[in-house]
Amino acid sequence: MANEKKYIEGYPFYFWEIKDHTKVKHRVFAEYFDNYVKIVGKYYDINYIDCFGGCGAYVDENQDIYFGSPILAAFIAQENTEKLNRKIRIFVVDTDKENLDNLQKIIEFKNIKIPIELINDNYKEGTEKVLQKYPSTPTFYLIDPFGYSLDYKFFEMTKNDKRSEILVNFMYNGLNRGISVEKVKQTINNLYGTDEWEKIKDLKGYEREKEAVGLFVRQLEKIFSYVKEYKIRFRDKDRTYYYLIHGCNHPKGIDVMSASFASHNDGNLEHKGPKQGQISLLENMEYRIQEISEFLLQKYKGQRVSFLQISIEGIKEGYISSFVRKTLYKLEEEGKIQIIRIPPHTSKKRERKSIEENDIIVFKE
Repeated sequence: MANEKKYIEGYPFYFWEIKDHTKVKHRVFAEYFDNYVKIVGKYYDINYIDCFGGCGAYVDENQDIYFGSPILAAFIAQENTEKLNRKIRIFVVDTDKENLDNLQKIIEFKNIKIPIELINDNYKEGTEKVLQKYPSTPTFYLIDPFGYSLDYKFFEMTKNDKRSEILVNFMYNGLNRGISVEKVKQTINNLYGTDEWEKIKDLKGYEREKEAVGLFVRQLEKIFSYVKEYKIRFRDKDRTYYYLIHGCNHPKGIDVMSASFASHNDGNLEHKGPKQGQISLLENMEYRIQEISEFLLQKYKGQRVSFLQISIEGIKEGYISSFVRKTLYKLEEEGKIQIIRIPPHTSKKRERKSIEENDIIVFKE
């Protein structure tokens, strides 16, 4: 799928047209990657691999200019590297040499000083070259292809360090169109790393989507401890375009990613598009607190559960942890739960009111 090149006077590089869903994707990525750098980069050097680099620059219908993930990553790395006193290496892989040349022009135009290695190769070979040099460095992989021609064995390779993470574009719309086409059977086998997907072919609508995405998530859960999918809908249709799927090995990662996604989608863990009538964050919070109350009281009736476990389960159900926390405050006030705070006091010996990861929530019978 080729993008039309657009040129703007005063800029020595070309642009691709940007859509609303891509703007959201880039905002979520930038917010999360900045957090990843600040958290992991406090203790370790970091590698960032953009597996499908693209041309690096976009323009919308209003002629507003946006930069792609390789350049956003460079801005974030440049801003943080001196503060952290850590190396943040950036590698951009693309099979199209023209895209990489365009990226180089952007790098020079924006006066980006942090080293960026541009690798003219496919995503697998390019990544292997990086891992040969840095086999055990925490690495953030952005895997954002145009289609769904990906290899599950590649995802196994991305777990080169327990602090490594992936953000992958699972192009459900394209997969849904091709899932019954015999000539792409091997491509889909490669994507899933199994032929179990063939059971999905005869399903329709929501059931097909649920099982197709669920199988991919379960396969990634064999590699990463925590995996969460985020739905992106078409701009003007009530239909799924693709999913962003995040894999990591620490509960903090899934918590921060869900918060990053929700912050750009009015508290939702899916992007409904500007024409889908999204409600405000405040309205959403009020509605969700009631919904979460019913979910928690039913699921955990008579149980003692840590806030961390509740938070992770909540995220899987589509509830961000800040909403879950507010719900628990409300339930505690109503006397429907007891919160055992560990430790019970602050460092200043005051009774603690906050809810933290290790606190135990006691649900009444």
